[in-house]
Amino acid sequence: MLRLISAVSLLFTLAACVNPTNVVKPLSEQDIGVRNIQNVTVTYSEIGKPILIAADEELAVEGAEDGKEGEIEYLPLKEALTEIVKERLEIRDTDQELYADVEIEIDNFKLANRGLVWLIGDTDQLVGTVRVYDPKTKELLTELYVDVLKGNAGLLGIAIRGGRVREQLSLEFADIIGDELGFEKIKQPNTLQ
Repeated sequence: MLRLISAVSLLFTLAACVNPTNVVKPLSEQDIGVRNIQNVTVTYSEIGKPILIAADEELAVEGAEDGKEGEIEYLPLKEALTEIVKERLEIRDTDQELYADVEIEIDNFKLANRGLVWLIGDTDQLVGTVRVYDPKTKELLTELYVDVLKGNAGLLGIAIRGGRVREQLSLEFADIIGDELGFEKIKQPNTLQ
């Protein structure tokens, strides 16, 4: 029985480490790798708004209690994600004079339940639609549906998951955007300063 539970946990973990990205509107050949990011805007979809706002309020209370108001891990998700995406994509800027505006609409953000991670495994998830526009013409350059999904199972899963999960998911989200825009691969590790 223990082998069966271990095998199921391992399969769950491996299956949940996939980050599917659905390209709704592909970027044209002429725009691949040549646009720098000018503005990043993050909003919550109508579907996810109640849950996301409640999570933001809970985090703000926790930050106030810890005396860490204003620190990135206690900011509302849309503010933290805006900051992380801007910083992460600036690292990957091109030498071109063409720009793009990025609009992100978050549908879901879920942190894994530690009890479930320990028993059978669970996932952390950040999902949203990304639209990239030409700032002058307002033309939609590309649209993506990004799903960052991280599975963890057992004691090893808890150890690998570590802390600052929301920020780590945001970094991966930003890297997927950069990859889809054709930016050079980042040489800096996937960590926060």
